[in-house]
Amino acid sequence: MNDAMADNPTSNDNSRTSPASSSGGSPIEPGRLTNSVRMTIQTRVAQRLIHGRRSDPASGTPAIVGLYRYAAMTRQLWTAAGNDDPYADWWLLRVEQETDAVREQIQGLRQHIDRFLEGAPAMDIALAHSLEPAVVELTFGTPYAYQGAYLLADLDELVLAIMTGRFVGLLDRETFERHLEESGRGVRRLFATIQGYRHLAVTRDDVRQGAQKGQRAIELMGELPDEILSGELRAAHAPPLRGKADASVPETAPEETKPDNKDTAAEKLDGSEQE
Repeated sequence: MNDAMADNPTSNDNSRTSPASSSGGSPIEPGRLTNSVRMTIQTRVAQRLIHGRRSDPASGTPAIVGLYRYAAMTRQLWTAAGNDDPYADWWLLRVEQETDAVREQIQGLRQHIDRFLEGAPAMDIALAHSLEPAVVELTFGTPYAYQGAYLLADLDELVLAIMTGRFVGLLDRETFERHLEESGRGVRRLFATIQGYRHLAVTRDDVRQGAQKGQRAIELMGELPDEILSGELRAAHAPPLRGKADASVPETAPEETKPDNKDTAAEKLDGSEQE
């Protein structure tokens, strides 16, 4: 992934940030920051987790949350947490904990597969690769969406290693299929983590004072831990609370989803994903 996020200053940059001239013009101020990431995907396992899958009630096939929808859902959590929704803070903490657990799971399985590939005597085995990899443009508005993308990239590399082991005869069919199934399980679990959250526009005061919205939130999502309700414990990448903005946290543009349909994920929060 190559992160492209720069202001591209020119030799005339000072003229863009200088105070208003004596002619009475207004000073020019920088606008909102944006960024772009290009992710290269080589396996169908990872590609399917970008788009996700719609549920099929007729066959009983459940929906799978994909990266685009996960990005939109984390954006909703991010915004709510900044508006003093303690439940959004609680879910962001869960997302971070699950992200760490999935990263460890992927790394552990990758090390296991690498031992197979490195154990072949007098053999230098290179990973398989796609002749036509897919390049995906990502523009997200929260660090959680990017962390999900990083895990997906790690998963892509892991699947390549598993497939390489099968191609060169180091993994039998049963072992190959078992590892392939294990490989994507953690990412699917992470992307589904947010589904238990309900956006009720509740605040910490609503919960403390027993307001109707606070009581409704408790009924739907459970009692909050004291350290979450007090604000003492927040996720490492949680946004600043509204009215307490931190200039060190860049304001970024909202998520873009698929380049040809940027509104899809935001509009599909009810469970219907792209195939």
